[in-house]
Amino acid sequence: MIEYLNKFSSEEVLRFEKFVKSPFYNSNKNLLKLTDFLIALYPDINKKNSSKSVISSKVFNEKKINDVKIRKLMSDFNKVIDRFIMQIEFESDNVRNRILLLNSLRKRGMDKRFEYDFNEFSKSQKNLFSKDEDYYNNEVNLLSEYYSHNQSKYKNIKAEILQEKSDNIDMRFIFEKLHTFHEMFDNEGSRNRDKFFNRTFYEEIKSYIENNLKNVRDEHPNIYIIYLVLKMNETFNDDYLDSLLKFLKANQKKFTNYNLVYYYNYITAYYNKKINVGHIKYRKDLIKLYMRMMKNDLFLIDNIITDFEYNNVVNIALAEGKYDWIDDFIETYKIYLEKTFAEDIYNLAKAKLLFHLEKYDNIFEYLNKVDIKDPTYYINSKFLLGRVYFEKDEDESIQYILDNLLQYKRNKKILSEEQQKSIQLYLGFMNDLMKISNCPELEKDRKKSLKAIMRKELSNPDGFIPARSWFYEKLEKV
Repeated sequence: MIEYLNKFSSEEVLRFEKFVKSPFYNSNKNLLKLTDFLIALYPDINKKNSSKSVISSKVFNEKKINDVKIRKLMSDFNKVIDRFIMQIEFESDNVRNRILLLNSLRKRGMDKRFEYDFNEFSKSQKNLFSKDEDYYNNEVNLLSEYYSHNQSKYKNIKAEILQEKSDNIDMRFIFEKLHTFHEMFDNEGSRNRDKFFNRTFYEEIKSYIENNLKNVRDEHPNIYIIYLVLKMNETFNDDYLDSLLKFLKANQKKFTNYNLVYYYNYITAYYNKKINVGHIKYRKDLIKLYMRMMKNDLFLIDNIITDFEYNNVVNIALAEGKYDWIDDFIETYKIYLEKTFAEDIYNLAKAKLLFHLEKYDNIFEYLNKVDIKDPTYYINSKFLLGRVYFEKDEDESIQYILDNLLQYKRNKKILSEEQQKSIQLYLGFMNDLMKISNCPELEKDRKKSLKAIMRKELSNPDGFIPARSWFYEKLEKV
């Protein structure tokens, strides 16, 4: 837990120091000493400079290690960190705090203050345009507090507030179910579709929204958006995409960046699905959208960009020839990649860019840094390396790469079926391309026939073909 202090921002470290020094949260003087010692090391706290011997010396001023005292100190320190993190989270949720205040005012019988705070809070809620899961939860809790506060008044009259509470529970249910349905579709699309989810209430919810579409669009915009996302992915009908783009353009300033990142990710995922089944005309729209997202800082979720999204942006931009822009993107967002494979992702992206710029001799600096431990990046680096050697007309090196991939393909313990299939397709097309390009003695009609066969196989693949457009391009030139 000590090393988690390194993950705090400098502002959080200062707040943590004040937190520990507050008698309300801590009365242990040794914890103060430990905190001061560790903060002096921030952000380079490690196991070595926070070992038992070091703590014994710096905190207790003792050379002999007392395990019991140190374990107790560390246990107390961990509890203080936990309380601090919870306190930050608590303070950041202003809406929940206001509901807790109403709850406390109601229980203490502070009626005038309760009514005032309730009315102010209700006004602020009604002014909100974006309505997500938190909004509906807050509305339900707020209305529950009001009903409990006025329960005696409602004994002899109809409590309309209960209808309002029920309606919000319904919309919360619809919102949560739609998002879960989207996760189900997404999960099914990322694996072999051998098993499907049971989508209870899916048809009923769709029917409800379609029968109340204007009200949902005007009063529940977040539900309207996820409905459009589900429909466009279910039907592949661009009318839903057009409606979504139009709605976001008209209301973009009303949503937070956090919401917009998700919404634009839904759209880019749809474009990529279209492109992956051969509709490359969508690349132009997608790269425009990517550029808009970068301009408005709409790539990061929880301060991270996924390797999937990062690679997609790189591949689309390169296919559209946006070399200067993608170089800026690669460098800007590399620090936001998940740490585990960040270096591999970055190096492969740089190598791809250099390949498109035809700077083949500079590629090896980056490809040689790709770690062989991860199959995805190892395979993709070899695919790219094979293409580099083809461009450099180095047949022996190409054959070495192909033999290497063939051997790697046999390692079924670490490769998925899709990865094995991808390697198999790459090997087949690269061998065919080499055969066509290296046999000038082939009769013209025979060569034409082989190229036609290869084009047909490229257009009707049984699996994902790496660098399909590159194979098409090379066929035209050999």
